[in-house]
Amino acid sequence: METLTLAPPRPVSAPAPVLRPWRTAYRTGSAVWVVMTVLHLAVSAVARLPRMGESTPDLWSIALAWNGWDAGHYVRIAEEGYHIGPGFPAFFPLYPLLIRAFDVIVPGGPLIAALLVANLAAWGALVMLHRLADHEFGPAVAQRATWYLAAFPMGFYLFIGYNESLFLLLALGVLYAGRRGHWWLAGALGALSSATRLFGVLLMLPLAVEYLRQIGWRPRAVRADVLGIALVPLGVVAYSVYCLVDLGSPFAFSIAQDQWGRQYTIPGGAWLTAIEQGLGHRLQHPATIGAILDAGTALVAVVLLVLCLTGRWRFRRDQVYLVVQGAITLFMLLSTEVGGRSMQSAARYSMEAVAIFFVLARMGSHQLVDRVVMTFGIGLHAVFLVVFMSGTFLVA
Repeated sequence: METLTLAPPRPVSAPAPVLRPWRTAYRTGSAVWVVMTVLHLAVSAVARLPRMGESTPDLWSIALAWNGWDAGHYVRIAEEGYHIGPGFPAFFPLYPLLIRAFDVIVPGGPLIAALLVANLAAWGALVMLHRLADHEFGPAVAQRATWYLAAFPMGFYLFIGYNESLFLLLALGVLYAGRRGHWWLAGALGALSSATRLFGVLLMLPLAVEYLRQIGWRPRAVRADVLGIALVPLGVVAYSVYCLVDLGSPFAFSIAQDQWGRQYTIPGGAWLTAIEQGLGHRLQHPATIGAILDAGTALVAVVLLVLCLTGRWRFRRDQVYLVVQGAITLFMLLSTEVGGRSMQSAARYSMEAVAIFFVLARMGSHQLVDRVVMTFGIGLHAVFLVVFMSGTFLVA
């Protein structure tokens, strides 16, 4: 009688399960980046269609329009340093340093280098958001969250010459590294984030919450890796030392922010001031539109963050670090005034509260919600990009 023998199963490579989620994140992030870049180029080309007697716009003219407002300040700092005038030390150094470094190795000058750094960081931020969302909520939510971030009405700031994408990439890296227990890496990325923007220091709080959750809320002994969290402020410390040596004061960046009119109120005070400013003008006045845009976006973000804590879409208890990070971000927005316009740029900074994209992506499992979010998001995204390129202060 013939006997059947079963071949031994093929050995499965150990790294495959580990690498597969990252490969998916790379593919999704790349696809979203390509689609949004094509959209930006198309919208920008249409927005700059030549009038009678004007020449047809080229890529250089579009690049110039993408580097308006604060983007121009970063480029000037990269070229000339911080001695170009008062107020410039308010812009933290990591992004200008990267512009200068890339300017050495790529053609086109610092303007192109700024766009290259921003877009590399935007791609990285999309990848990191997908990976973090996948780790917490699964691949379907991760897919939608990545698209929702890119389609956010102010999401074009990730792709132009601002430090928005760099800061978001580092913040997501901090949260993911901390979640996986890589505290030294989380601290190092946190230090880079606080060298990008002052509020990077606040990432210590969600890190501390997650650290205590992992080791137990009543730890019997302190572990050495807790010192990783202490690395987060080193970016600010290093910049402060530079300000002391080169600019004469360790608080030159804070003085510069005062020169831009930045001030802080009680929590929610800035939001109420924004509403008052909007009500003081007719509906079509730029101040009213700006107040609706900034205060309205912040209010929607607060509602979404509340849904992370209660109801059908609430997060698990072990995901509280995400809520803490979102709450800190929105707390600062609701308490900050810049110049004569309360909550200026709040619509842009709201997208740093990453938890709102996760809860929105969970809600997007309903097809109608998904279509509404994408349709309105992309539509407003295109409109606000055109407004930004026109040089209007509304979305600066």
